[in-house]
Amino acid sequence: MTARPAPFDPEPDGQATHLVLENAQGYLSLWPAWRETPEGWTARLGPAPHEACTRLVAADRP
Repeated sequence: MTARPAPFDPEPDGQATHLVLENAQGYLSLWPAWRETPEGWTARLGPAPHEACTRLVAADRP
């Protein structure tokens, strides 16, 4: 049996598989592009590769 990657894991080939979501308070969150965006959140970036999304989320932290 092969292990299936978790929804927040990067894809090995750099495909645009993730979003960066933002809520009304300005918090950012990494989110898989194939999942429905939760209520109260909007896409700020993406779909984009995992690395680009994690860079944006990390840069936003104090």
